[in-house]
Amino acid sequence: VGLGGVGSHAAHMLARCGVGRLRLIDFDQVTLSSLNRHATATLADVGRPKSLALQEALEERVPTCETHSVNRMFTAAAADDLLCGWRCGDESDERSTAPDLVLDCIDDLNTKAELLASCRDKGLRVLSSMGAGGKADPSRVRIGELMDCIKDPIASKLRWKLRKLDSHPDP
Repeated sequence: VGLGGVGSHAAHMLARCGVGRLRLIDFDQVTLSSLNRHATATLADVGRPKSLALQEALEERVPTCETHSVNRMFTAAAADDLLCGWRCGDESDERSTAPDLVLDCIDDLNTKAELLASCRDKGLRVLSSMGAGGKADPSRVRIGELMDCIKDPIASKLRWKLRKLDSHPDP
């Protein structure tokens, strides 16, 4: 979820590494100012949905990866539709199981918190990208639990938002 500078590269590499199916979710369009960060977008994609531009690029470059493009913003209300199995509502399809993994590549903290809370409620595993802006040493990247990220300001704010969501559940 989120197909900008982090998500487009993650999806592209997953497809190239042999992942068989990817659901590509983003509400935004490719912009001239985002071309330098996007993994596959070209000048011809400016103004087009990021999810569709990435889907078409992956279909061309990695035809063995089945993709499903969703041009929609993630919200808690949309979680059932966006996080459901590959063929939502088609029980006859053996692939209608829940996703194996959700990649959180969202840059908006409120939306990121809603996604993580929704995944937690559905029992879905999530790999969530935090802040990398201004970082120069890739050897210092660490993978761990959100609660263990103590020096990342985005992780700190995200924990606060998740606690706030837990203390004020929707009716």
